[in-house]
Amino acid sequence: MKNILILGSEGFLGSVLVPYLLKEKNTFITGVDKCFFGKNNKIHSKFKFLKKDYNLLPPSFFSKFDNIIDLVNISNDPASELNTKFTYKTNYLNKIKLYNKIKNINKLQKYIYMSSCSVYGNNQNLITEKSKPKPISLYSKLCLKYEKYLKRKKRVPYTILRLGTLYGWSERMRYDIAINKIIRDMIFLKKIEILGGEQLRFFCHNSFACKVINEIIKENKYNNKVFNIGNFNTNIIQLTKKILKLTKIKNVNVYHEKNTIDKRSYEVSISSSKKFFKNINLKKMSNSSIIETFKKIKKDQNPFSKKKITLTIYKDFLKKNS
Repeated sequence: MKNILILGSEGFLGSVLVPYLLKEKNTFITGVDKCFFGKNNKIHSKFKFLKKDYNLLPPSFFSKFDNIIDLVNISNDPASELNTKFTYKTNYLNKIKLYNKIKNINKLQKYIYMSSCSVYGNNQNLITEKSKPKPISLYSKLCLKYEKYLKRKKRVPYTILRLGTLYGWSERMRYDIAINKIIRDMIFLKKIEILGGEQLRFFCHNSFACKVINEIIKENKYNNKVFNIGNFNTNIIQLTKKILKLTKIKNVNVYHEKNTIDKRSYEVSISSSKKFFKNINLKKMSNSSIIETFKKIKKDQNPFSKKKITLTIYKDFLKKNS
């Protein structure tokens, strides 16, 4: 029986990961989340949930798990800049405390940390894990800082996943990420606003991220390594054209503003993604995942809820706790 702990189980990725891993035999999952974005996973006989701040849990709590998946981060670039002290505490200092609680667990097989390809910042060359990071935002700088800490300490068997920009449907839905926002706006507003558009991005469907995490749990050969994970690269202009073509939606106005404050631009090799699933046609999978996301968003009865914009939620939280 695999005993898995997911920190941040109710967030955008966690709300997809929990039901995905529950399909596996001989698996029991414990989720811990402050429910900052609400409670999103359903009751299940193989899932136990604690509404807690993981940082307040004692070392004895963590000792029973053989796999720990860490999804906790203020992972929106603008949100990370709202209160830098709070972000530094959440994305780095609390991680160090966690590390010190789990570093002596003998049965721990792996600690999976969710980093980001945004650590590469603005990079003109095709990126691999050997490329030099050039983080721009506080979020990406802290991701890299904690990565270095994990590598330096070497007390915990880790796997670092530098995920591309996520997309897809989740019970904790987000419309502040590129593909989800484009699809929402073209369905419900019949318009798409592009800022810049030439900047390159690496995209990762949330279910593909779950496939990779599941594979890492099953195999020890991925220990103490870093992987760039995603299923395709494109710029925002081409992405918009791709979505319109795949979904066959008509009469959508596209507005293009060349200026943008977002300076990130990078193209990432998909070689690591292919290592995990040699038989998957990533292009075909990417196209079908966009169509699937479109169909799910089309059924969203409240697509403009403030609760589906990460930056808005953090602003409200900081205002209440200032």
